[in-house]
Amino acid sequence: MTSWTDLIGAAVVAERDHVPVIGSLIAGKGVAADTEMSSRISPATGTVLFHGGDAGEGTVEAAVATARSAFDDGAWGRAGGRDRARVLARTALLLEQRAEQFAEMLVLETGKPIREARGEVAATVNAFEYFSGLARDINGRTLRDIGPQVFAFTVREPAGVAGLIIPWNFPMGILGQKLPPALAAGCTVVAKPSPLTPLSTLAVANLLYEAGLDPSVLSVVVADGLAGAALVAHPDSDVISFTGSTTTGRRIAATAGSQRLKRVAMEAGGKTPVIVTRHADLDQAVEGLLFASFFNQGQVCVAGSRILADATVAEDLTARLAARAATLKLGDPYDAGTEMGPLVSAAHYDGVLAGVGRAVAEGASIVAGGRAAQVPGTVAAPFLAPTVLWTDQDTNHGVREELFGPVTVVQPYTDLQEVVRRANRSQFGLAASVWTNDVTEAFDLTFALRTGTVWINGSTDAFPEIPLGGRRDSGYAAEFGREGMEFFTELKTVQLSRTAAAAWYAR
Repeated sequence: MTSWTDLIGAAVVAERDHVPVIGSLIAGKGVAADTEMSSRISPATGTVLFHGGDAGEGTVEAAVATARSAFDDGAWGRAGGRDRARVLARTALLLEQRAEQFAEMLVLETGKPIREARGEVAATVNAFEYFSGLARDINGRTLRDIGPQVFAFTVREPAGVAGLIIPWNFPMGILGQKLPPALAAGCTVVAKPSPLTPLSTLAVANLLYEAGLDPSVLSVVVADGLAGAALVAHPDSDVISFTGSTTTGRRIAATAGSQRLKRVAMEAGGKTPVIVTRHADLDQAVEGLLFASFFNQGQVCVAGSRILADATVAEDLTARLAARAATLKLGDPYDAGTEMGPLVSAAHYDGVLAGVGRAVAEGASIVAGGRAAQVPGTVAAPFLAPTVLWTDQDTNHGVREELFGPVTVVQPYTDLQEVVRRANRSQFGLAASVWTNDVTEAFDLTFALRTGTVWINGSTDAFPEIPLGGRRDSGYAAEFGREGMEFFTELKTVQLSRTAAAAWYAR
């Protein structure tokens, strides 16, 4: 059976006490960390998964310089779309063939249940397949009706060196939103995964090398936020794609604009309002909200963490949701029957529990959960019971802030105008969800909500064909879809004059 160390190849730079020591990948070669080693504890097993430190500015400099040279002097950006498509398609096939090994590695580094890890791997395969097709279909427009002597057209060219900053909650899935479109567009790439979950990015990079990608096209820097800041600030990185917190996003936006106006695609925080109207099918809504709230242990930017329910159904909905939450199976993430695993780390668990405590201190009541979950047969991992809160106060901490854990807050509302006003008052604008069987009501709410995505009788789904992007403090620019790939291109206009028309002063 393939070990995860085989999947990341040269990124294993040493061994200490029989535990792998990992580093960065610069043009396919392992580079040891620049800082003192620390140990990453697997949330799935409670044991040391790997030792690793952070790459310093020198490693970031080497990664960006490699990508710059590969873009300016190499063949990738100049290759035909077919050549890039073939590499991406081969990668999809290799990943599909090794899907179970990748899923098991995901469980080790994130603690998510194996059923969810398998879904994340499948979604990443899907992304590589989709963008392999788009690599052959990068096009512009022709404009022939400007005037009798003028013909013009637009072309899209690779943007250059792309810096990708990947979070820990979906280390493969979000990599799949960024890396395939960047490569399809002809960019060279420096990827920086979270130091909590670097294995997925390192392993996917190795797959790409195996599929025929010139290693100089893609480097992976394993480091904390300081290296991410260096990547953003580097004058030779041309575009940045970031997913993470709003606080970090603000710093990135400021840095990207401080030296030159560098384009940034940003998916930051979210606090998805889920509106359940009196015309909703409550049985369907409860099951949908259960998934939206507790999928991936609630560690999802678009989690259904704020439920606004019509006052005529709110108490019934809350009771049903709390009852179903109590039935979720928490357990060993490798057990196929497990529905919720531990949170990604003990530190994150402490932060989520503190957020629940503050919400309660500000007047929210606990309907379900709100405490540590004791899970027999598992290691001392950071399990938090699925939590349902109730409050009618929009100023409550649990309503305003993204707790990023298995916590949802239910609030009653009295009319649709009120609920739209309250939902739109949020600082976030990533996504919203509407549950109703009234089609007119569904579309009225959809077009009144100021969010980048609205799901009707659904939630959290993402497909590579459909763009996903936020507004306000949730970020800007889209990932996925043709729009997601076009972010990694620059638009050029070409104008051809059929005759050398005299300038006005020569007439």
